Amino acid sequence: MGRLPLWGSFAAGTTLGGGATGVVVAVIAGLVSVVPEPVRWWGLLATALVVVVLDLVEPVLRLPQRTTLIPQEVFARGMATGIFRFGLEYGTGVRTLVPSAAPWVALLTIIAWNPHWVVTLVAGLVFGLSRSLAVLQFVLLGADGWQAFLAGHTRLLERLGTLVTALACLAAVASAVGWGPPYR
Repeated sequence: MGRLPLWGSFAAGTTLGGGATGVVVAVIAGLVSVVPEPVRWWGLLATALVVVVLDLVEPVLRLPQRTTLIPQEVFARGMATGIFRFGLEYGTGVRTLVPSAAPWVALLTIIAWNPHWVVTLVAGLVFGLSRSLAVLQFVLLGADGWQAFLAGHTRLLERLGTLVTALACLAAVASAVGWGPPYR
């Protein structure tokens, strides 16, 4: 079996895993929705600011998460099944390390916003799929080029992702609470 079909199995797993996380986040957002909206927004802004600053100044971001690897036993039933199961667990974002604050900021924004559950599901699916893109880049670029690039840029890319996500979430908050210039 070639690398690209294996990536497809992995991507299907990560996408479904992310979708499962999206459903759980929708439930959490619904439960948190009883908290008054201004309290949710200010809590989000304060918490996100702390997490983003930590991500930008710390050499390694340490957030409450599982830092162990997914066990090799997931491959016990064969490579195709194993790579899908590995992707499923990896795509949830809770089974192994998430090295950037970006998903945490997005998660907090979704919980504070409490959008329709379909929006949260789609956000989870996109998160899961995005977790498979590094593997696709590895498959397309080959080991040498990809590893050399990552060796010098990983932490920078994580921090840029956090900044972009934080700005997008700030824009979402501003829109949701009516901050900004009025549109005519």
